[in-house]
Amino acid sequence: MTERPTLTDLFAAQVAERPDAVAVRHSGGTLTYRALDEWSGALAARLAARGAGPGSLVALAVDRGPAALAGVLAVLRTGAAYLGLDPAIPVRRQRRMVQEAGPDLVLAEPGLDQFPTLDVPRVRLVAREELAEGPGEGTPYEGPFAPPADGDLFHLVYTSGTTGNPKGVRISHRSVRGRLEWMWADHPFPADAVLAVQKSVALVASPWELLGGLLRGVPSVVLSGDEVLDPALFAAAVARERITHLFLTPHLLAGLLEESAKLPAGGHAPVLVTSGADALPVATVRLFREVWPQARLLNLYGMTETASNVGAYDTAALPADAARVPVGAAVAGATLTVRDRLGRRLPQGTPGEVWVAGPPLALGYLGGDDEDRFTTDADGVRHYRTGDRGRVLPGGALEITGRADNQIKVRGYRVELEEIESTLRKAPGVQEAGVYAEEAPGADGEPRIIACVTAPDEEETDAAALRARLRERLPDYMVPADVRRVPRLPLGANGKLDRAALRSLAERAERRPEAAFRPADEVESAVAAAWQTLLGAPPESADHNFFDAGGHSLLAVRLAARLEKTAGRRVPLRRILSAPTVAGIAALCHEARAQQTAEGNA
Repeated sequence: MTERPTLTDLFAAQVAERPDAVAVRHSGGTLTYRALDEWSGALAARLAARGAGPGSLVALAVDRGPAALAGVLAVLRTGAAYLGLDPAIPVRRQRRMVQEAGPDLVLAEPGLDQFPTLDVPRVRLVAREELAEGPGEGTPYEGPFAPPADGDLFHLVYTSGTTGNPKGVRISHRSVRGRLEWMWADHPFPADAVLAVQKSVALVASPWELLGGLLRGVPSVVLSGDEVLDPALFAAAVARERITHLFLTPHLLAGLLEESAKLPAGGHAPVLVTSGADALPVATVRLFREVWPQARLLNLYGMTETASNVGAYDTAALPADAARVPVGAAVAGATLTVRDRLGRRLPQGTPGEVWVAGPPLALGYLGGDDEDRFTTDADGVRHYRTGDRGRVLPGGALEITGRADNQIKVRGYRVELEEIESTLRKAPGVQEAGVYAEEAPGADGEPRIIACVTAPDEEETDAAALRARLRERLPDYMVPADVRRVPRLPLGANGKLDRAALRSLAERAERRPEAAFRPADEVESAVAAAWQTLLGAPPESADHNFFDAGGHSLLAVRLAARLEKTAGRRVPLRRILSAPTVAGIAALCHEARAQQTAEGNA
């Protein structure tokens, strides 16, 4: 029987068939299949010379860009697995992950190796032409002696954990390959396809963007960080690069649609857009139909423990009176069932917990702490208990109705509130901490995290100081928008934190009186008005920092959009991030006005 080609075999076949075709487009130019093959091969040779091979783990510290593709290919060509490390993750958190995972090697872009005490071999992830002669150089790399088995580790992905530390999830080759093959079979690329790459290598969904087009001869366009953050730049990139395939969170999709709607005929309409990692609002589906009526939008369902997506729903079937967008039917060989607390299957229409079974399931958690989520039913079938509440609708589509625990989604990222609480309790002066999520005012329903602490010393528990401390330890999306002091944490009858009561207590908590801010002119007034709409409270002074007040990059994008009329044009997001005070943002608006006036007089 002929052996099934590996993922690296599929890449080699594309290199042989189209060596001079463009594999990757990026802001710095293009990479052909031949160039990417040589680059990843040279890196693989250096990794192998330092011990990388089947059974080993490589810590891959790399930013979004062509180097991420070269790095992943290099690791796979040795037969090793990788732990993706995003430079946007705080260094303390990266070090904790690396300490727990115990990688055998580090492959890092210059400046991204943050692990000075880790005593393992290093390989610098630099451009092919910068690789100096050294161990492993001079001969073509032939790859591992044996192809990876389906059950071998492909990558290790960390996600938020209830114990106060992130959890490592072990994803197999079987799971990743099944997800790729499902898309290739059910949604094949047309002849003119172009795939967008915008996800961090640390995310469970990244293999689709990194390899989905590459292994099918489809050009991949790597979007810059600015383009991903700023919907106006994103829409321009989609039109400029003629991108046909996008995999976006609902928030990114909504911003892209709003900006594309301003372009003639909606700009460049893609062929297929897939949305996942968070609930897709009905309003976004309706806007999608208005802006890109000929395009297809799939709502995907999945999580890290199922190697990304295990359910899909074509939104073309969404009824006009729908209150929610279903997640559809099982895909990639998965089985989706709704069960009661005893694990018994429930009939159609009855709500319960969603269980997933089949090839997409992860190998388990690093350290083997699987019993709480991974379980085996009476028939001997292994399942993942998602914690999602759902029901099967008439017609068979699965609908998610909520959560059975304290997990939330923020900007498409999974967040366990207990991890934030645990991190807060370690801060000097904090006795107890409780966290809840509320709908952010004026922010399209995105959850806003509020933290409450009990502490005897008000100075040590200043909200801005605590948020600054958390920013050093948690990803940006996990940092609470506000930290409030409360006299006590309310407990329920079971002795656990009563989050509903905590919300009421926090709303009544004594807050520091808001300073009377007097804008210097109409531009500062406009900035203050947009600020209050987005953050729910006015700025305290002209020097008040937007991020200290609870803002983040996505809200900064919305701030820029709201000030476009005031400034006369869109103020670049990067400029706002560099001057995030009321006075600084107002100065940028004045500068934009002056530029527009000068151009009009030219």
